[in-house]
Amino acid sequence: MMRKLLFLTIAFVGLWACQDDDESGFDVPVEFRKALEFQPIAGGATMKYYLPSNKDIYGVKVRYADEYGYAMEKTGTYLDDTLLLTGFNAPQTSVPAQVCFFNERMEETDAIDVAFDTEASAPWAFFDRVSVMPFWNGFSVRYTSPDVVSGLVHVFYLGTNPRTGEPDSILMLTSPIMEGGDTLNIQMQQRQEATTVIVRTEDFRGNRVKQEIFPDLAALYIDTLKSSDFDYHFTGTEVESDEYLIGEQYLYDGDKNGQQLKANALNGNRFGLCTYVTGPNSFGERYIIDLREPRVPATVRIYANVKLETSYPDAGSGYSLMETLFGGWYCSRLPSKLRLYGTNEDPETVELEDCAVLFTLNDEPELSYWKQSWAARCDAIYSSTSFISYKEASPEVVAEAEPVYLDMLCNYEEVDDGQGGVTGQSYRYLFFVIEDTYYGSTGNYGYEVNEGEYITFSELEVCVQAK
Repeated sequence: MMRKLLFLTIAFVGLWACQDDDESGFDVPVEFRKALEFQPIAGGATMKYYLPSNKDIYGVKVRYADEYGYAMEKTGTYLDDTLLLTGFNAPQTSVPAQVCFFNERMEETDAIDVAFDTEASAPWAFFDRVSVMPFWNGFSVRYTSPDVVSGLVHVFYLGTNPRTGEPDSILMLTSPIMEGGDTLNIQMQQRQEATTVIVRTEDFRGNRVKQEIFPDLAALYIDTLKSSDFDYHFTGTEVESDEYLIGEQYLYDGDKNGQQLKANALNGNRFGLCTYVTGPNSFGERYIIDLREPRVPATVRIYANVKLETSYPDAGSGYSLMETLFGGWYCSRLPSKLRLYGTNEDPETVELEDCAVLFTLNDEPELSYWKQSWAARCDAIYSSTSFISYKEASPEVVAEAEPVYLDMLCNYEEVDDGQGGVTGQSYRYLFFVIEDTYYGSTGNYGYEVNEGEYITFSELEVCVQAK
């Protein structure tokens, strides 16, 4: 009897196992509520899908090979309705793919065959809208980019390897491809009569995408004008002080670093500044330079004092004018947002939109930005200890220090010279407008201490294309 029961039990279990095997797997036709919709985009495509109302279906998978032959798999569920199919740089047509469903045990149905098209990625399309032009002691790379951006651009020029002395490609810049485009102004240390530039793009997976060579770019050389070769005036209020040695005349005295302030302090005149200050309400006013004739602008430079660690008076110090002018923080009077314009019309009345924008500074005012900015090495007590301090230095040492200046290198626009060649666009008038200054105080952010909108710089320098 026991043998019969054991036999029947084994037979029943075996029959149940066979039935379970017959029902295993995931056999559902790959049919969607609506047809799949493929939309080509930069660097790939989107697949819009509508999963059927079937509780056994957990999601959808798409398999295909990317441009470089690598197997790609994308997975979507009921939580979304669109998949992004990536892995392409050159535009493609009819890329084959396989689509299947899967259940919660990741079992898959048979696949159906589909195909999709792609558009050029940003690293590929980059070369459809890029130009390389001469620039001041270097060259300029300008481009526009599609709405969807990715990848990197590398910029080289053919020069001399400083280690070997042999001809070599010198990497000057690597930058993400920016949404909307960018202008990359690059200055070289090596002087050449003509420059060959190499521009290369790469996707974020490390694939080299495209490369283009721009040979024989002419060099653009700079002349620095004497102060007697141009006229300057400010449309707002300028500060004049004999007591503190403030006025326009100090813009051209050759003191770029604050060496005269240092000398005066050693002689007992702590605030003999020898500098230029505008305000109140300098924001939005125009600092105008009249070149007296149309010239091709190269750069405008404004200088700030090096790190002398001067303690500028703030509220309650007893130096009322100095409190007002500097608020205790020299850096809070240096521009963080500025635009330089060129025009041949009346610079006091011309609308800004009718002028050429030659240079833009757009730093945030927080101290964390100032510490990385053009003004990072300026006269402050709490700036980075990695910067050289001239607190104990002689005026002669201060005069030889590396200067601190905002270099407003002007965009160079080629125009017909009327003789079958090209030249740079020339302007008689240049002017810059300051919109904000850096914060004062210590810490990462600081706070606004320039409600009066005062501006200072110690020297003004104007450069044009050499004739």
